[in-house]
Amino acid sequence: MHYLEAKKQMKKIAKQPVIVIFGDEQFLIESFVQSIVDERLAEAEKEDQLITYDMEEQSVSDAILEVETFPFFGGNKVVVCEGSYFLTGKKVKSTVEHDLDRLVQYVEQPVDFSTLIIVVPYEKLDERKKVVKVLKKQGEFIECKTIVERDLGQWFQYFKQQYQIDFSKRIEERLIQEVGTSLQLLEKEIEKLSLFQLSGAISDHDAKALISHSAKASSFTLVDAVMNRDLSLAIHTYKDLVRLNEEEIGLLALLSSQIRTIYQVKTLLGKGYSQMQIAQQIKVHPYVVKMSETRAKRFNLEQLYRALDLCAETDHAIKQGKMEKRLAFEMLLYQLVA
Repeated sequence: MHYLEAKKQMKKIAKQPVIVIFGDEQFLIESFVQSIVDERLAEAEKEDQLITYDMEEQSVSDAILEVETFPFFGGNKVVVCEGSYFLTGKKVKSTVEHDLDRLVQYVEQPVDFSTLIIVVPYEKLDERKKVVKVLKKQGEFIECKTIVERDLGQWFQYFKQQYQIDFSKRIEERLIQEVGTSLQLLEKEIEKLSLFQLSGAISDHDAKALISHSAKASSFTLVDAVMNRDLSLAIHTYKDLVRLNEEEIGLLALLSSQIRTIYQVKTLLGKGYSQMQIAQQIKVHPYVVKMSETRAKRFNLEQLYRALDLCAETDHAIKQGKMEKRLAFEMLLYQLVA
């Protein structure tokens, strides 16, 4: 079961004696564990009846013993087994030996006063293992995977419902451009917008003022200004980044990285690659490929290659002390626009 579907059934899932949470999105894993804890334990119980084990340093047998021990003050108990790589094919450096038969035995006959949460921070489980097969039959499985662009729409809907807020598609795009596809950062920004909203939908003007600006997102603005041959906007964006305490060398690296990505995307598009194939090939998010594809249409490969050359020459001039860094960066912007 995927995270969003599971959140809708939280009350039912939290009552399950054994829950396996796996995937490579740590924010979702932590969020779901916390939701289960909040559902199962009263605030006063959390200090004594929430116990966490690190499976890279402690054995699963110790965790099971804890699960089977009745809470001293009664009520419920939640035991979390973090780093449970023994359910995967991943090789980890650990001297701990896990008695998986002991885990199987417990899963088949769990106690009713404890909730065992097995956390696997890995994208997939080893379906060949007996323990995984038993868990599949007896336990509840929650998948917390890294989101892809096509899933962002339903996540925005989820956050809008959570924070009782409404905003336009344009604001969704601004959020992605400024903070990326990190669910943790997106949620923080949407929470901030919800605190500002008094009634109705958030306006584009208010969102622009409220949403945090990142150097990476601003580097996209810088690239767009250069590609639109807007020297004034390029210089203005550069000075905004300096006010955010960004160093010229760092900005140069960001600018070069964006241009290089556009160059790679344009090259691979020319070879017939799809957006998803390009994302896998150059190891970036599909949304970045989509944005780069739009920018790539404005220039040919020779122009992009020359832009990368200019960035390299500027980097060399600054590091060798041949030019003052601010002057060198402004000269670079002028050359790129020209």
